[in-house]
Amino acid sequence: MPYAPVRDLEIYYELRGPKEAEPLLLHNGAFGVIDTDSDWGKLFNKFAQNYRLILFEHRGHGRTNNPPQKYTDYAELAHDAAGLLKYLGITKAHAVGFSDGGITCIKLAALYPDMVDILVSIGANYYNTPALLTSLEKLQGDYIEKHFVEWAAALERQFATQGAGAWKKVSAQLEKLWLDDTAFPTLADMRSIKCPSLIMTGQRDMFGTVEQTLDIHHAIAGSELCILPGVAHAVPVQRPEVTSWIVLDFLERQRKKRDKNLRS
Repeated sequence: MPYAPVRDLEIYYELRGPKEAEPLLLHNGAFGVIDTDSDWGKLFNKFAQNYRLILFEHRGHGRTNNPPQKYTDYAELAHDAAGLLKYLGITKAHAVGFSDGGITCIKLAALYPDMVDILVSIGANYYNTPALLTSLEKLQGDYIEKHFVEWAAALERQFATQGAGAWKKVSAQLEKLWLDDTAFPTLADMRSIKCPSLIMTGQRDMFGTVEQTLDIHHAIAGSELCILPGVAHAVPVQRPEVTSWIVLDFLERQRKKRDKNLRS
């Protein structure tokens, strides 16, 4: 199995799609792994038709190791992603992420502007609200184990290489990250982003709320906005076909615009 030695990690990753195609780095949300039942699982094949798809399991997730006390902020996760690209010899890629992955993509574009060609962020937030904090309580390990038995069993299987109950340890680390408002990208980070950007969310998302999504959209100059009616947080899972169409359409339009500018 392919592992990349990056910083203090051994990152598990997979490459799919044509070798000569433009690279697309796909970021999962919390607990997300490379699995057909995970965040992007229904879209792997669709994206890999026209892009060199880079899938990876981020810090502490799935088959990637979990150094202690390293969920400090989203900059940490952005450095990991940049390190993976450097290891693979990729100088620039499209960064597409959902939830925690969408937040990480924003931080990646802010910290490594030369490495991000196009940004797509779905369901991201940059501060906590009372309603969001209430929703986060349902992502605690004990709550998942009690109320979402099938999900807990899937997580146990997906994190099995790290030992029994590994996903619950990650849950505790993630909770500390989420509760720290200073861990998130700032509006100043977002204003620094110059690459073509698409900011998406579901109308009923309790994490990446419409209000926060509008803030992010307004902060990133020239970004496009997409709010899917009637959809909650898990946009790629609940609306995979619509999500793939919107994301691929955005990427293709940006490619055509870039090619036109190069010819002029």
